[in-house]
Amino acid sequence: MGSTEETVAYRFVMFVDGSNLFGVAKHLAVDFNDYEKLYDYLFERCVCDWRLSFQAISPPDAQLVRVYWYVVGSIDEWNLADPKAQGHLKRQFEQDRDVRPTWMKLAGASLAEKSKPQSQEQIAEEAWALCFRDFQSWYETKKTTLGGMNRFHFAIEASTDFIEVRRVGHWKIDFLHKSAEEKRLDTSLAVDMVAMLPTYDVALLVLGDADGIPSVKHVKNSGKHVGAVEFLKGYPPEDRAKNLSANLKIAADFVTAIYEMDLVRGGVAEKRSADPVASV
Repeated sequence: MGSTEETVAYRFVMFVDGSNLFGVAKHLAVDFNDYEKLYDYLFERCVCDWRLSFQAISPPDAQLVRVYWYVVGSIDEWNLADPKAQGHLKRQFEQDRDVRPTWMKLAGASLAEKSKPQSQEQIAEEAWALCFRDFQSWYETKKTTLGGMNRFHFAIEASTDFIEVRRVGHWKIDFLHKSAEEKRLDTSLAVDMVAMLPTYDVALLVLGDADGIPSVKHVKNSGKHVGAVEFLKGYPPEDRAKNLSANLKIAADFVTAIYEMDLVRGGVAEKRSADPVASV
C-alpha cells in the first residue's frame, strides 16, 4: 500500500516595530488605510522570497498565524499643577547651561518690551515662566497625540482577529529639550521573538535597525527561518531604503524589498497630498 504525506503549512509570525512603520509611511509619503490588507500583502511577498530557498518541485505551504504590532502605549506622567513637580523642573532649568541662556535672552527682551524692570532675578523668573508654559503646551500636545494613537490601535484590534497590538513602548520625557525618547519597545519585541519560538517556523521582521540581532541569531540557531522587510522609494530597481540596517540584512535568511509604487498600484497604500496630516 502506498502512503500519503500530510501537507503541513509553515507557521509565519510577523513582528512589527510600530514606530518604524510610522517612519516608513512618512519616508514613502503614503498612508496605509487598511492594515490587515497591508500585512496580507507583506506576507504574500515574503512567502515568495522564502520559497526561493527551497530546492523542491512543490514548495511548502505557508500560513500567517499572527501579527504582533509593538507600539508606544504610555508616557511619563507629570502633574504640572503640583508645586513639587514644578519645583523639580525649575531646579533642572536653573542648572542647565544650554537651554536656560536662550530663555534668559527671550525673557530680557520680553520685559524690555513691557518697559518692566530687568534685574537678573526678574529676568530669571520670567525665563522660567516662559519655559514652563512652553513645555506645558508641548506636553499636553504629546499626551493628546498618544491618546489618539491608543484609540487608533484599539480600533485596529477591533476590526481584525490576527493583529495583536502590544503597547509596550514608553515615552520618557526630557522637559528642557521637549523630547520624548522611546523606551522598551525594541527590547520587548526581541524578548518575545525568543519566548514565542514554539509558536512559529518563520519570523518576519518589520524593523529598522539591528537592535534585535542577538534574538535573530538565537532564532536561527533554534532551526527557525527569519525574513526582513525592506521598504524602498520609487520603482524597482531603486535602492533608497528606509533605515534597514546592513547587519539585519546579513543576519536574516532573506530580505523582501517592498517598493513604494507597488504598494500604491496594489491598492495597499495611497500617496499623500502636499503637507498631509501624518497618519499613526
